[in-house]
Amino acid sequence: MNDAELRSVREALESGRSLIEKYISETKEARSRGVTKKLFESMEYSLCAGGKRIRPILCLAAAKRCGLQERNALPMALALEMLHTATLIHDDLPCMDNDDMRRGKPSNHALFGETLAVLAGDALLAQSFEFPISHTEGVPAANLLRAIGIFTAAVGPAGVCGGQTLDMFKDAEPGCGAGRIAALKTGALIKAAVLTGAALAGADDDLFAACGKYAEHLGAAFQIVDDILDSTSTAEELGKTPGKDVLQDKITYVSEYGIDRARAMAREESAAASAAIVKYFGSCDFLVLLPEYLVHRSN
Repeated sequence: MNDAELRSVREALESGRSLIEKYISETKEARSRGVTKKLFESMEYSLCAGGKRIRPILCLAAAKRCGLQERNALPMALALEMLHTATLIHDDLPCMDNDDMRRGKPSNHALFGETLAVLAGDALLAQSFEFPISHTEGVPAANLLRAIGIFTAAVGPAGVCGGQTLDMFKDAEPGCGAGRIAALKTGALIKAAVLTGAALAGADDDLFAACGKYAEHLGAAFQIVDDILDSTSTAEELGKTPGKDVLQDKITYVSEYGIDRARAMAREESAAASAAIVKYFGSCDFLVLLPEYLVHRSN
């Protein structure tokens, strides 16, 4: 990736992140309506704790490239970030990964207590379904229904919940490897981010399938890098406690393949992601360049 391409990806990410942050702020009143103040405070603390906002950015980018204006995909993009935030709150709980730090700040349960953290995660999960249904405009009902179906499946037993089960219980599926865990725990939501955007826009079958392949490879690359960073980075760089995978004897790409092979696999998955969509969007497109950029991230 040359300097111009690197700069263009960084600018697109910052622009997308700013758009999401602005929308979170603009919708605060609507999202808080009727919600217990203490509960909303806990929900909003984690939702506004920062982060890369990769999933909503992917949704907006896919929607735009498939023919839909970004503003019409914003409710779904925010729903993805709500859902992702809910999974992080629950992932940090003492009964899960037991981490008191997230994005360089106290995790939700460390600040609000375990009971409220569970409720905040549940509430964000529920609101993530309701919000795009009630706030999406300018999208055919059939397209929205398809997107909601993709979104719902991503968090279910064959998605994030299933992946978390495999991550927590090594005997849950005999012979299960890092690839299977990553495809569910991380990949399902990244794939949903891309495909909900494509679905909202009414992408044709060929483009929709290409977006799906792109997202599968991108999700794999993303998780491989996460596993590498957990083994090689500091708490300051990660914004959370490093080395947890080893301490908890997790099945990861690093534990299964070693650092060097994992790095090579990340590059391979990144290249495969870009190859899946380059004929549709061109070699200089943000989505085509993004996989290589993410492989070299430090958090």
